Amino acid sequence: MNSLHSLLVVLYLFCFSRIIADTGDLIDYNYQESFSINSIEFMLGILGEDLPPPSYPISVYDVQYESHRSEDVIDTLSGLVCVPESRTKAFPILSYHHGTSLLDMNAPSITGLSFYNTEILLIGLATTSSGFITMIPDYEGIGDLEKFHPYIVADSYTRTVVNMISAVKLLSKELEGEDGFQYNEQLFLVGYSEGGYATLAAQRGIERDYNDMLKIAASLPMAGPYDLSGTMVDYILSNPIYPEPYYIPYVFTSHLWTYEGLEVDFNNYFKPFWADTLPSLYDGTHSGGEINSMMPENVLDILLDDVLDDFINNENHILRQTLEINTIIDWTPQSPTYLFHGIGDDIIPYENSQIAYNNFQNNGAQNVNIELFSEDLGGHGEVAIYCLLSGYNIMLDHQMINEKGDIDGDGIISEADFDFLILSIINDSDVTDFQWWTGDINYDNIHDIFDLLVIADMLD
Repeated sequence: MNSLHSLLVVLYLFCFSRIIADTGDLIDYNYQESFSINSIEFMLGILGEDLPPPSYPISVYDVQYESHRSEDVIDTLSGLVCVPESRTKAFPILSYHHGTSLLDMNAPSITGLSFYNTEILLIGLATTSSGFITMIPDYEGIGDLEKFHPYIVADSYTRTVVNMISAVKLLSKELEGEDGFQYNEQLFLVGYSEGGYATLAAQRGIERDYNDMLKIAASLPMAGPYDLSGTMVDYILSNPIYPEPYYIPYVFTSHLWTYEGLEVDFNNYFKPFWADTLPSLYDGTHSGGEINSMMPENVLDILLDDVLDDFINNENHILRQTLEINTIIDWTPQSPTYLFHGIGDDIIPYENSQIAYNNFQNNGAQNVNIELFSEDLGGHGEVAIYCLLSGYNIMLDHQMINEKGDIDGDGIISEADFDFLILSIINDSDVTDFQWWTGDINYDNIHDIFDLLVIADMLD
């Protein structure tokens, strides 16, 4: 019996360790700065957007965390965390996914909330001061000159987001006193362009692999290249003068490094000059504008003639296969999903969103929506702010901010919360981190009669 018991203990510990290994640990964090309500209001005024007045001051941290690519490969990733300052409330986590940025020095964890990166500044100030714990991953390879970024590789974004959520929750346990914060059980995903793709990819990955751990309150993918093997290939082949030519070799090199390995011979795919040049162009030290200035008029001319011919005519070509693997339009979203796109988008055609929406509907998705903005509003860059503002208002509609005592998380303190706390005390039942926090009303780290008395007073 003793040996059986020991075996069960070992098996339990083994299983537990395997579960923990699926999400990343917090390695390190660094406090960057805080913003008062007045300073937030002033900076948002400079950015010129019509937003609700800020409700919370915020604190900003950069974090390093583990991300498990496989059982044998653990990466160290980084990101930015913006926290509303309030010890008495629990807030949703919002994972914001930024657009394409080639320069490692523009990683959110490096720029922080500054005018060096206005996208991150606007999002961080607006959402956090409205009561979201806003995390902004750098992505794999961004901010690290020693690594490449798996650009438009779906599973990479899932790993990045899931592991950073784990790191943010661990950060909440590290920070104490006036610096402490509490998350509730809501999760929002949002992003534009590459960030839109990252959002939909992470949503799919979470719903497929982490549905028992994470529940998405709303996902808001915006202007992403979801239909890589269809819409994007057709658009690139029919538009030889592509507006942002650096995108295309970025996808090609990233996919070859991801699926063929870092030792892949680019001479098998690209003309000699480009085979030698491309690896250094995407090393994190060159901007998109700098790379654009070097590209030929037709960006596909960087490919060997026989490779281009095979790419056009052979659906089994390696580059067509990698695009197919990372096409994310044929599944059934379970969470409320809001797709946004501009009809005049000249870089990522709006059909990416339209086809995704149609497929989701045909697959039986119950809560998928699409908003297409008029061509008059401009192209990819110009329409971004309209998408983000519309998505911001939707997130506010879904948002839940919980007070101490709201144990069931429904936004009100009722007899149901009182009954839940009684069961927690009597049965010593398992509760979530959020339920423990809301039930510990007097901050003594236990659930007891004194917490019940406080809830009773609230009900009276």
